[in-house]
Amino acid sequence: MKGTLLEPLFRWAEVRPQAPALRVKRLGVWQPRSWRAWADEVLDLAGGLEALGLGAGGVLAVLGRNAPEWVTAELAAQALGALPLGLYADAMADEVGWFLEYAEAVGVVVADEEQLDKVLPHLERLRFVLVWEEAGMSRYWSDKVRPYSAVAEAGRARREAVRAGLAALTPETVALLAPTSGTTGRSKLAMLSHANLMAGHHALRDVLGLRGDEWLFSYLPLAWIGEQMLTVVQTLALGLLVHFPSEPATLAEDLREVQPDFYLAPPRLWEDAAAFVQSRAQEAGWLKRRTFRWGLDALLEGARRGFRGERVGPGLDLARAAAYPLVARPLRGRLGLADTRVAITGGAPLGPEVFTFYRAIGLDIRQVYGQSETAASTCAHPAGDAPPETVGPPLPGTEVKISEEGEILVKGPQVFVGYYKNEEATRETFTPDGWFKSGDAGAFDERGHLIVLGRLKEVGHLADGTRFAPQLLENRLKYSPFIREVVVLGHDRPFVALLVEIDPENVQNWARRRRIPFTTYPSLAGRDEVYELIAREIAAASAQMPEALRPRRFAVLPKELHPDDEEITRTRKVKRNVVEVRYAPLIEGLYGGAERVRLELPIRFEGGEDVLEAEVRIADVL
Repeated sequence: MKGTLLEPLFRWAEVRPQAPALRVKRLGVWQPRSWRAWADEVLDLAGGLEALGLGAGGVLAVLGRNAPEWVTAELAAQALGALPLGLYADAMADEVGWFLEYAEAVGVVVADEEQLDKVLPHLERLRFVLVWEEAGMSRYWSDKVRPYSAVAEAGRARREAVRAGLAALTPETVALLAPTSGTTGRSKLAMLSHANLMAGHHALRDVLGLRGDEWLFSYLPLAWIGEQMLTVVQTLALGLLVHFPSEPATLAEDLREVQPDFYLAPPRLWEDAAAFVQSRAQEAGWLKRRTFRWGLDALLEGARRGFRGERVGPGLDLARAAAYPLVARPLRGRLGLADTRVAITGGAPLGPEVFTFYRAIGLDIRQVYGQSETAASTCAHPAGDAPPETVGPPLPGTEVKISEEGEILVKGPQVFVGYYKNEEATRETFTPDGWFKSGDAGAFDERGHLIVLGRLKEVGHLADGTRFAPQLLENRLKYSPFIREVVVLGHDRPFVALLVEIDPENVQNWARRRRIPFTTYPSLAGRDEVYELIAREIAAASAQMPEALRPRRFAVLPKELHPDDEEITRTRKVKRNVVEVRYAPLIEGLYGGAERVRLELPIRFEGGEDVLEAEVRIADVL
């Protein structure tokens, strides 16, 4: 067991048995679970799972929102030498079925009736399904569908036998099947050993300054490797305290109650929060609005000068000192980040404008770069050295270099074992001399910081040979409170054009204030006033860019990009190849001079499909 994730679990259970390890909010109350209680539950559940047929090498899928039972099931599988596989709670039934069949899962642990419904069509090939939210579920109980608590209770008699079996685990034992993002097709399952995960922990711990007394807030999908590294790996290794919110509807309230010391969010959420703040500021009374604008401008200018290494000056220093208690402190409290000592963004590069916004309000936000295959641990900003255009230098013990084609290559102890049931893909993702091929394009700056330019396949050239990286412009545009997502086009084309998804809430609020009538999202997206608004936002965001790279035409999409339609991944990354095929007539219209294009877009939802018919306007940027 030495060198595995289970070793620190049982160590904490011995040295601080009554200290809380987990807290979950249920029925409006934060309910704690001690290290001793958690360790015992892991052993009991492992015993129950073993009695149901789970053993070494078998796959246990876990499906549901973040909860103590989620991570307990994962650790119980690891205690048996089995392979836990986390699935996204918002995955559709056919997607869940594909993973269960592909992985040949022995059993599944689900949260509730909604998730059970996705699994029931595949019950025949499964040995068991456990449900942890048991209220109202008695009609489902059978030889295969069982209450989580009953299986754990039955396994208590096997507790010591399971504990004795832990000796067979080694650091090289595979601890996790981590789904890849799947931006170019079906997700693959990256096999990560205990040694890989612990190497990622050691590499990140000192760079991020984790001390071991932090409060965490676990709300991002545990199927995502970034949340795994925080909620499971760092928590176990350092003895942190994790809080699980009650449900998505109360997420913001629960976050404000916890005020975590260490906080992780992907770029999409940082962008949404910044957009929300700016939108609400515009709705405030004139005095609050002017105070906010004055204070934020002073804070932003100070942050920009700091990034450039310029002297701030006494006048600006005085303005920032006055602005912090008036603007930054209440804003951080409102966001639930008043006590956050370190904030992390990961999963994709965060735009410099958004990054600067959070640094301006006093948040020590840093980028971490990595993939499922590298335990989300390749590069990170160290304290006091976090330029927004980079993701930091390579982590200790990690080698990173750029290939002749411009691809980021990685070596280190955190690099995964290989893809589950896919030896060909494993061979293709490594160079002959053992470097992992990330699929990302990048470059190093003069300080040794890595700059990620986007997916290698997406970095291209305009027809005149001008090189451009779509992601850099996309990140800049998403700082606008009115733009939720954008797809930048231009490879082998004469100019840059855009497909824009508006932020529905912020644009709706903007339209209501101006008494602009609309009924549905498509009706709002097609309004002339909205097109004028988006054109101004595009022009402002691209004003400092080289003229050849400034967008010339754009269209506002008639629907939100959605993972159920396979237009974005479950981690909110755009599937560019899918979007370019689905919206091909609109793209041709952008470059063919058309003013309107009619689209028929298939849309999917749980239990059915439909077609959205829309006539989409194309406009020039101001």
